[in-house]
Formats: sequence, C-alpha cells, structure tokens
Amino acid sequence: MRRSSWLILACAGLLHVGLLVGWRFQTPLVPYFFDATVLSGGRGLDFYSIYQAGYNARHGQDIYEGDPAKISVVVPYFTPYRYLPPVAYLAGVPLSLLPPLTAYKLWVVIVEAALLLCAAATFYVTRADKDLAARLTAIWLVFTPYYLELFMGQFSLIQAALIFGMLLLVIRYERLQTAAGDSRRRFHALEWFDLIWIASILWKINTIVFGPVYLRLRRWWALAAAGLVTAALTLPYFAIFPAHWRDFLLNNFGNTVAGHELGNFGFRQLVYEVLAEMGAGAEVQRVAQTGVIVLVVLAALSLTFRPGPLPLAEALSLWLVAFFLVSPQVWEHHYVMLLPVLVIAYRQRPSWVIGGLWLLLALPTPFGFTTLQPAVAANHDLRGFLLSPAWQFLWQHASKAVPTVLLFGYFSFKLATNPAKAGGIIPAACKQNTFPRTL
Repeated sequence: MRRSSWLILACAGLLHVGLLVGWRFQTPLVPYFFDATVLSGGRGLDFYSIYQAGYNARHGQDIYEGDPAKISVVVPYFTPYRYLPPVAYLAGVPLSLLPPLTAYKLWVVIVEAALLLCAAATFYVTRADKDLAARLTAIWLVFTPYYLELFMGQFSLIQAALIFGMLLLVIRYERLQTAAGDSRRRFHALEWFDLIWIASILWKINTIVFGPVYLRLRRWWALAAAGLVTAALTLPYFAIFPAHWRDFLLNNFGNTVAGHELGNFGFRQLVYEVLAEMGAGAEVQRVAQTGVIVLVVLAALSLTFRPGPLPLAEALSLWLVAFFLVSPQVWEHHYVMLLPVLVIAYRQRPSWVIGGLWLLLALPTPFGFTTLQPAVAANHDLRGFLLSPAWQFLWQHASKAVPTVLLFGYFSFKLATNPAKAGGIIPAACKQNTFPRTL
C-alpha cells in the first residue's frame, strides 16, 4: 500500500476519533449541528424513546404511549416511539434492564462496533487493491452525520449495516454468476439477501422501497414472506393495544411538508422553502410536493423495469436514494444510510463524481457557520419559524438535499446507459425461487 493510502487511513482514523471525542465531551461539536444545538447538549433523545418503549413492554404497557400521566417515565427525556413493535421488544426490552445512561453508552459502543465492522468488511472484500480499500474505509470513518447518530442515540447506522450486507451479497452473486459458479451457491446468496431485507424492514421500515426491485426480480416468495412476517409481528400487537394505531400510520406514512423546518434536510423540504421564498401558496405547495413524489417514483420505476439484465446494486442504491427524495422528513443523522451505496458505487467505479458527492454529504452543514446558529441556540427550538436572511436557511437545506439529487442522477445514468455492461441479474433466473428453509 502506498504512503498516500496510509496517510488517508491515518487522517480518517484521527478524524473519526475526533467525532467520538466530540460525542463524549459535547461542547466542541454541538454548535455545528442543528439537532445538538436545539437539544442544548441533551444527548440520547432518540435512544431513550426505544428505552422507554422497552420499559413499557416489560411492564405490560403500550410501547407507543408517551403520556407521563399514563406510564412511568424512567428516562430524562424522550420522543414518542414510532418504530415497528419488534424493535421495542428485541432491542428496547434488554437495554431497559440497564440504567438509562448505561444503556445509552452501551448502545453507542454497539453502533461504533457496527461501523467498524462495516469498514473492516469493506477493507477485506477490496484487499486485492489495498489503496482502494484505504479510500473506501475512509468513507466509513469520516462522515459528520455519524456524530449526530451517536448524539441522538439513533438506529440508522444499524440499518446502513443491513443494507451494506445486502449489497455485499449482490457482489458475491454477480461474481459467482460471472464465474459460472454453482447455481445453488448463487441462490443461497440471494436467499440471505432476502432474509436481510426482511430484517431491515422490521428494523426501519424505509427499506420497503426495495419492493419494486423484488418485483422486477420476480422473487414472489420473498415479497410474500416480507409482508406476512411484518404483518404477523405488527397486527397482533395493535389488536391488543389499538390506541396508537392511527398515530403509527401517520408517523410513518402520513407526514407531509407544510411548514418551515430548519432541521429537515430532505429534498421535499428544500422545494417547500424555495417555493415559500417565491411566495407560493398552499395549493401550489401541495401540487409541488405531490409532483416530486410522482416524478421520482416514475423515474425509478422506469429504470428498474427496463428490459435486459438488472444491475442490482445500482437498482437498490437508486431506490434508497429515492427514499431520501420523497420522504417528508429527513434528519441529518439519516444520511448515514447512504454510506453503503457510496462505498459500493466507489468500489465498482472509483471516480471524482462519487468522491465529490461523498465529500459534500460528509462535510458539516453550514449551520454552525451562519447567524442561524446563535438564533437557534438562544431559543432552543426554531423548527417552525422562518429565519433571515433567506440565503442562509436555503443553503442549510440544500447542503444535503442537492448532493442527494445528484446521487440519484448518477445511479439513474448508470441504469439508463447499457445496464448489461454494469453486470446484473437476469430476472428469469429468479423464477425458481426457493426461500430459506429456516423460515
């Protein structure tokens, strides 16, 4: 490995340690992140949501209940639980056996271990080119949204690890396909691919966006199993505790963009802010929001169902990025879920395009360098108010949304220009689908 690669790894390691130190001691990095500033240094908000839900589950209470008059609140602060029930029972319950702060610190260790495991796996599968492996490892280690992942005690990095596992299995399948390997080994890779997808839906429901790719591959049993497993682990719970069924649906499927939200880094929020600055009314905003969803979904569908072999890694990446474009709420820590697609895209074709998009997404937002920061720090919650000058909050929203749009364009271009060259899976080969016997 060249000296420059060693230098990249060393610098990436030092910067990553800086993120960890910033999480531990808070003060140095808090002013550069909106959520950390709004919370005034109060760490673990999202984690305590899972912890409280687990505590509720252990005591026979509704995991979605957030009213202190109806439950025993055992955490310093939390937001109402919004994930599927399995997360509360599989993660929240065991973690709630520990004191809240101890459990939060343990969760940070688990998240960090998952990130390092992804980085190590990346280096291992690219070990034939150690210089490339060093650059890919650096992509994992240097990513400022990861600071907020730890600060909030979030679960998005675990989802990123699951998505990365799916993409690694795609690489394995296509390598076996190219080498005319044992067909049973190829289908075994796809079966594990299915299992991880189902696990990711149960963990964070956003990977349901991979459904059209499964339709294209004609993996009917995988689609059926995903639906049945999700329903079996969700519907009985709401039959017992029906009070928050509507809240669950609204939190996960019913949100929209209808106001100023400085901490929302989604593309739809940027569209809203630009139109609001132009004086657009509520009807224009509604049409624009619907238009964004329709255009993105139609573009992704048309590229997914083009005739010929399907470059599966690119198709999955396209739909994951599409989620960021159509979701009404995208917080800064969510962007860690784009790390797998950045790593795999750069591994397949190292280029300044992916490197530049990674850099834009990895850098801090302009929040800490503008007059927005002291205003938010003084008021602690300015999510619903319009700040001035306008260019500052537009720049804030665009800092993540614009690179995401460009990333969507990158994968769209790759899928639209001769997908056969990129390698891929012929959907007809997936007709003889045998789902894992373990289910």
